[in-house]
Amino acid sequence: MAESRVGGAYRVGVVGCGMVAQRHMSAISSSPRRWTLAAVADVDRSRAEASAKQWGADRVFEDYRELLDEVELDALVVATHAETHAAIAMSAMERDVHVLCEKPMASNAEQCREMVTAAERSKGLLAVNFNTRSGEAYRLIKREIDAGRLGTVRVVRFVYDWSNHQWTPTERLEHFMNNGGPITDSGVHFFEGIRWYTGAEFASIDAHGVVLPPYEHPQHVVASCSMTDGAVGLVEVGWLYCKRTKDMGSLFQITVIGDEGTADFDADRGTLKVYDQQGSYESKKMGMDKQFDRIFEWFAQSIQAGRLIELASAEDGLRATEAAYAALASAHRHTSARPAATGLG
Repeated sequence: MAESRVGGAYRVGVVGCGMVAQRHMSAISSSPRRWTLAAVADVDRSRAEASAKQWGADRVFEDYRELLDEVELDALVVATHAETHAAIAMSAMERDVHVLCEKPMASNAEQCREMVTAAERSKGLLAVNFNTRSGEAYRLIKREIDAGRLGTVRVVRFVYDWSNHQWTPTERLEHFMNNGGPITDSGVHFFEGIRWYTGAEFASIDAHGVVLPPYEHPQHVVASCSMTDGAVGLVEVGWLYCKRTKDMGSLFQITVIGDEGTADFDADRGTLKVYDQQGSYESKKMGMDKQFDRIFEWFAQSIQAGRLIELASAEDGLRATEAAYAALASAHRHTSARPAATGLG
């Protein structure tokens, strides 16, 4: 028998209790007037029980289908691996439950299209959680674009290089590499960002990658994009940067070049410098990470309004995923079939 809704807060369930899900649950628990954590589910029951205890969830499940059948929800967060996103999200949307889905939206474009169709039929909303929509640096650049300070956007460049899973369990790296590697896991954010900044669609994508044993997919990819409005985009993502060094390093940059100005963000310094016809200014101490409190405030506002506010849509998720997998396919076509003599796996 379904449980009844409590108070004025939206009842939300979370499927998946891994690293990213913890940040979702933290944001939910910090906003009790907006949200109540009704249930959590994870195939690892002990992990689900630990999350429920930490964040105050009412119910614990191993199977998301049981969660959906037994608990009355307003919304569901899908924070599992990408290959399970479509089935979970569509099951929720069939029940007219609002869905906030982690990126990548799904593990291929066809699944994304099925999710788009399900969202069109559902009374629930489907939002996809990209860094670009909530991270402070991304949003400040978007404000500069929308204010006209940069003029027409001509070039968008994202560089996101680090060792990523070097200090996390090997199984985690294996999973991500077996499902496309950095261009699909990380790069999907930046393909979404190129569309968001230019307001245009992808006309063509050409990519090159570095494939090292024991992996099939490239561990470093540079993708060049032509947009339908004539703009160009560059996405460089890789997990080889400082892979075997004593100290961890990273190279995270965002550059947007317009007819009348340029915005340049350097994550190492945490600074955004904007040049326009009046001069230049520099903003400091900002990052690229998702702001989960902000995301859940927007999600609540979206449910109340009956339309997405600030969050990326299912269509946005589809287009970004299509681009990421097109880049992966292009990188494979351009990569030599002969493996490198030594690997950094």
